[in-house]
Amino acid sequence: MKAAKGIAAAIALTILSGIAASAQDFDVVILNGRVMDPETGFDQIANVGINNGFITRITADAIEGKRAIDATGHVVAPGFIDGHSHAQDPFGHRLYLRDGVTTAMDLELGAYPISDYYEFWEGKAQINYGASVGHPWARMSVLDGIDPKGRGFYNTSLADSLADGAKWQTKTFDPLDMPNVSAAVETGLKEGGLGVGFPIGYYTAVGSPEVMEIAGIAKEYGAFITSHARYLAQVPPSGFLGMQEMINVAHLQDVPLLLHHIPSNCLGLTTACLDLIDEARANGVRVVGEFYPYTFASTYANADYLRPGYQQQLGITGKDLVVIETGEQLDDEKFDKLREEAPGTYLLMYSMKEKDMRAALERPGVVFGSDGMPFFNEDGTSPGIDAPYGTGRGHPRGAGAHARFLRIVREDAPVTMMQALSKLSYELADFLDDSVPQFKLRGRLQEGMIADITIFDPEAVTDNSSWETGQNTMPSTGIPYVLVNGVVIVDKSEVQANLFPGVPIRRQITNE
Repeated sequence: MKAAKGIAAAIALTILSGIAASAQDFDVVILNGRVMDPETGFDQIANVGINNGFITRITADAIEGKRAIDATGHVVAPGFIDGHSHAQDPFGHRLYLRDGVTTAMDLELGAYPISDYYEFWEGKAQINYGASVGHPWARMSVLDGIDPKGRGFYNTSLADSLADGAKWQTKTFDPLDMPNVSAAVETGLKEGGLGVGFPIGYYTAVGSPEVMEIAGIAKEYGAFITSHARYLAQVPPSGFLGMQEMINVAHLQDVPLLLHHIPSNCLGLTTACLDLIDEARANGVRVVGEFYPYTFASTYANADYLRPGYQQQLGITGKDLVVIETGEQLDDEKFDKLREEAPGTYLLMYSMKEKDMRAALERPGVVFGSDGMPFFNEDGTSPGIDAPYGTGRGHPRGAGAHARFLRIVREDAPVTMMQALSKLSYELADFLDDSVPQFKLRGRLQEGMIADITIFDPEAVTDNSSWETGQNTMPSTGIPYVLVNGVVIVDKSEVQANLFPGVPIRRQITNE
């Protein structure tokens, strides 16, 4: 694999040879920064030259360009790659940019139809974007007859289904459904969907034979699978059992697997789940785990794991649930009423312990994924791209998760800075690049790579978003420059309006 990556880099350099014929020809130069590359371990004060969207020179020699950025005292890193982004709207992308993200993909819930998802973003994305084929959305289309239109979080499809039986969530395995469900997923892969997302923790009634069959389709197309596993619980049936199921599917179908937010699923069993992933990897399963640096999650009222008995399963009460739209703290009685009357209500759930989050953060082979959710105004609409910071309510991880991680690294040093950057960029790119060749040239800070670059002050970078009213969408600070495909899209901590350098991250379309 490493040899193939070296060949790809060499080919890129050959194509690019001659672009930087003279020092003055660089489009952008980044000067005097601490250049860090997680793949090679390169860590030196150096200058970076960029042309036509590619990194064409890394050198200690003096270089010049049309635009110069002084990175003295700053880290120059690969742009952060987030594979767990539900905030697929312009305001969400703007917040991601302030948090150092250059690529945001929804690989967990995914999208359906895939063509609609990519059509929405065409020509108007400030960061790179992509999605897996969402198994629940495909089931909704087939079993409920509701079209999610590629943006199920942003329309009424979820609420409409919940008001009419939500067969996607409640119907158990039926072999008669499989031809149509399988065809829907296959269509998504043919349309360039990155993989197949199985967030079956939200619809635990789905049968294992269905999951196994759909995973086989992913294998057929050379794709990967991801999962928010079943049984968000620390008592049987537990999150550990849900992880075992998906690892078994990945092993038997010989398909790569990304397991989302391990502490959120496994709770007090997080260390055991991390050990399980390590053991599976040691036995040849291509599997990685994921974490985010918070102890509270985001969900909705009718999630399977919030059905009666959730208190024992999760170790929480209704007082650990907060309505995102209003900020109201619930209790057991209020939550029972809400679940009955407004099952689609979005909630914050305080369910994790700091020690479990830190265990995942520190474990090698566990990548970063923000699980950033959309933000909503009190009337249920999404803030527009130009909305003031502080507008909207939602989980603060959609605005500050990456900077929060870097702040934790600075303050507590649970991992090295290079290890942190690897979790934020390279490791996910490395996991995905066999299935998605675009990642062979991303997630690295090397000559010949695409110039997705995040520049931050390691002594000052911090998150500013929190749960308090008016603070949910406060942007991170200490990240003054972000480049997407060589374009300076964050300039002196300001997102540049009317620049849309983001490109689709998409597998080859095979049905056109």
